[in-house]
Amino acid sequence: MRLMTWNCRIGGFRRKAGRVAPFRPDILAVQEVERLDGDVPLDGELQPTFRDRVADPAYPKRAVGVFSYTGAALEAVDLADPMYCFRRYEAELAGLHFNVCAVWTAPTKPRSASYRQAHEGLRVHADWVQRRPTVVLGDFNHDASYGDGKSWRELAGLLEPLGLVSAYHEYFGEAFGREKRKTHFHHGKEGAGFHLDYCFIPKAWASSLRAVQVGTYANWHDVSDHAPVIVDLDLGAAA
Repeated sequence: MRLMTWNCRIGGFRRKAGRVAPFRPDILAVQEVERLDGDVPLDGELQPTFRDRVADPAYPKRAVGVFSYTGAALEAVDLADPMYCFRRYEAELAGLHFNVCAVWTAPTKPRSASYRQAHEGLRVHADWVQRRPTVVLGDFNHDASYGDGKSWRELAGLLEPLGLVSAYHEYFGEAFGREKRKTHFHHGKEGAGFHLDYCFIPKAWASSLRAVQVGTYANWHDVSDHAPVIVDLDLGAAA
C-alpha cells in the first residue's frame, strides 16, 4: 500500500497533478485543492480512479482532496454534515478494509483555533477511528517545535490511545520537533523549513513499513512550498 499527502499550495492542482500521478498512490490526500468541477481531466496521462473534494463554504476556493490512482475503493462517510478539515472515508484495497482521515488544518477565525481542527476531529470521531485500522494523513500546519509545544502534546495525547503512530518517525527513529527532513518551506525559502505534514498509521502496521520518502526542496519548490510525504507498507502479514 502506498499512502501520500501533499499540500499543492493555493490551488492549481489540476495542472500539478502530473507531478504526483507517477507515484501511483493508493491513497492520496492533497490540501489547498481548487474547485474540480465535473470530470475535468487533471494534468498527466494517468488519471485518478477516485477523487473527492468538498470545501467549507467559508473557504470555497481551497479544500482537502482525496484521490486514488490504483483503484482503491473509497467512500466518503461525512455526507450531510462534514468536518471540512477532517474528511473521513471507508476504504478497501486488496481485501483490506480500513478508514482514512484526510486533514488540513486550514485558516479559521480566530486564527488561534486553526491548528486545533485535527484535535476536534480525533475527539469527535474517536469511536469510529477505533472500529478498524485507520490512517490519518495531511497537512497539520504545526509541529512539536512551535511555541511551547502544548498544542502538539495535546494532539499526541489524542493519537496515542487510538493506537496511531507517525510513519515517518517510526521509520527514521527521529524525535518530534527534530526532524531532519522538512516538508514545508516558509515563503518558499529552503532555509526556512518545518515538518508539518504527517501520515499516522496503526501501531500494528509499523512493522510493515517498507519505505518513507519526503520530497526535497529542489524537486518540489517550483510547484509548492510543501514537499510530499510518501509511505509504503507491505500489509500482507499485518492484514
